Amino acid sequence: MTDYSKFFKAYDMRGTVPELTAEVYYWTGYGLVTEVLVKESLPTTVNVMKDCRYSSPEFYDAFCKGIKDAGGTPQPIGLGSSDMLYGSCQVTATPGAIITASHNPKDDNGAKILKMGSTMLGMEEGLDKVRDFVVEKMKLESKVDIDSKSSIGDNLELRKRVIDFFVNKVKSIGQITRVDKILESKGKKLRVAVDAGNGMGGLVMDLISGLYSNIEFTPLYWDLDGNYPNHPADPQNFDNLKVLQKTILDNKLDFGFAFDGDADRVFFVDEHANIINGDFLCAFFAKTLLENQNANPNPDYNSAVVYLQPGSRCVPEIIAETDGVAVPSMQGHTKIKAQMQKYKAIYGGEFSGHHYFAEFGYLDSGIMAAVIMIKILTEQDKKVSEVFEKLKKTYFISDLVNLSIPSGNSFENWIERIKAEFPDATISQFDGISVFYEDWKFSMRPSNTEPKVRFILETKLVNKVEEKLALVKGVVGV
Repeated sequence: MTDYSKFFKAYDMRGTVPELTAEVYYWTGYGLVTEVLVKESLPTTVNVMKDCRYSSPEFYDAFCKGIKDAGGTPQPIGLGSSDMLYGSCQVTATPGAIITASHNPKDDNGAKILKMGSTMLGMEEGLDKVRDFVVEKMKLESKVDIDSKSSIGDNLELRKRVIDFFVNKVKSIGQITRVDKILESKGKKLRVAVDAGNGMGGLVMDLISGLYSNIEFTPLYWDLDGNYPNHPADPQNFDNLKVLQKTILDNKLDFGFAFDGDADRVFFVDEHANIINGDFLCAFFAKTLLENQNANPNPDYNSAVVYLQPGSRCVPEIIAETDGVAVPSMQGHTKIKAQMQKYKAIYGGEFSGHHYFAEFGYLDSGIMAAVIMIKILTEQDKKVSEVFEKLKKTYFISDLVNLSIPSGNSFENWIERIKAEFPDATISQFDGISVFYEDWKFSMRPSNTEPKVRFILETKLVNKVEEKLALVKGVVGV
């Protein structure tokens, strides 16, 4: 018998088809209304979008039908990225959900649910109640009549409003008119490759690319195809960036970037085809946005930045150097968005490619990060490699390593081994375990979406990363 509770993760919903079914989505939509929105006196009108996975249309219809049958009002908006869904909720001031499994393989699906404002529906915000409701309903083994042909059609008027809002927000945050004028005054054009991986970034780029007069975009896999025929839409796996890297080198482009499947994450590659470290990007955005806030204070926000303790020390150190307040957060978009809202932080970042902006409702957006990068490069008139040169010479960081815990072992056992092996270190268990020395550190934490342990290490000693990686792996026995 299927354990339906396993589909509900710490901060979203995720599972594999055919085990994950339309009935699960029906009861999830139903439970969202009855167990969360009604009980918390929140609006029961829910914006709903979907990504381009082959299973998304059926699950989208089922989710909407569940909302409707529970007495709520679904507002189906159609295909979109996660950040477009977030934009839609700013337009209507209602909850919202997108049917997506983000960067996961094509046979997976899931949902991200925005409860209200910038509050996501994670376990501590009511997803546990929806989970329990769904499990009880699925135990009854009674079939639900889900006829997609009778589902309500997409709200095209709302879709237009959402797209207009989203595009205008990108233009404003990226200062696109100003960027074009600067480039034109210098007689310069930027040449940028963009890999959408056949995910929702292709739709976003179709909306955005034409806004620039002095940027030539080289499209890679912008057509929507939920089978992801060219490579998985997961830029955190650097194997999936090889075509982007080759395209930049072969065509002597200025830089490139790649989206994940639902386009809320973005990774950057410089003109030499070097992948920019995720922590360096967080430090870069933090420094730039803090400088802007300190020079021209927006009274709605504070000079604060939310960062991940398991990440590089470069982020809190750069925040401090820029007269900002560094606010630590556990990993996961529900946690970061809550911290940003609590402290009215100007920016928040994760080394996994999520970048959160106060100007976008404290929410994450791949395209917002991309257009801000374009704006800063244009203003500073620098190459991407030049912007990150000092950080690369100061902090030496491993790639994110995914470890599997051997059978008969546990992450708790690993923690005890680490404590015993490094008794003279400063150790934090704020999020997983982080071990600090004067000149190196490492962090491990269990993934909330996969049966893996995320491991990352950094040192201020040249050519010591591999040696330290081997040392820590030996301690935990992998």
